[in-house]
Amino acid sequence: MRIVFLNCYSGQILSPLLEFLKKQSLSTDIFCFSEVSGNLQKKFTEVLKNFSYVFELGGLITDCNELCGQTIFVKKGINIINSDKISIHEIKTNDVGFLLKTVLVINKTTISIGNIHGTSAPADKKDTEERLKQSKIIIDSFNIDTNKIIVGDFNLSNDTQSVKLFENAGYKNLIKDFEVKSTRNEVSWNRFKNEPGFFKQYYADYCFVSSNIKVKSFEVPYNEVSDHLPLILEFEI
Repeated sequence: MRIVFLNCYSGQILSPLLEFLKKQSLSTDIFCFSEVSGNLQKKFTEVLKNFSYVFELGGLITDCNELCGQTIFVKKGINIINSDKISIHEIKTNDVGFLLKTVLVINKTTISIGNIHGTSAPADKKDTEERLKQSKIIIDSFNIDTNKIIVGDFNLSNDTQSVKLFENAGYKNLIKDFEVKSTRNEVSWNRFKNEPGFFKQYYADYCFVSSNIKVKSFEVPYNEVSDHLPLILEFEI
């Protein structure tokens, strides 16, 4: 099985993004996207015609002045058993993100997929009370599940306790295990290079899997279809 995650940057690099989806759809079973507006979702459904989906809107993305949310596309033939939009922000914020949790049956095996868009403030992506609570809420949301893949834009630096909480809960951190050097690109760095205190941030996105997920491969290929890089996991259960 193959799963691709991408924060889509609200579709601001649209044509290359749609070409990327078209190519990836030939070999991918599950797509998880964040920063997806209603209009962008319609374009995705036109490209991913052989996929079913769940889609939930969140808040306003100021870059494109549209309500954006998260979506999970699964290849037809994979059964969607349940899907929930779960708030991960206990402290009142204007964040658009949430946990989109979808339970699937693949080859008679149940698997839970979590598509995350974490709190974006503060921009340094370091630990805060909000981010620590965010990690705990996500982990607790999967407490009774067995086969688990939790993936997305967590808006976290790789040296945070908020990331270590997943490792301490028994998850494999594939960004760490595969020694991924960055989940961001020049699109991201060029956006903020003239702001005071700018420094290159190399991490935001993570893929955590439970120990019973057999990882065949994991990669974060460089491209510029978004201001994030795609996370691509091949696995067996």
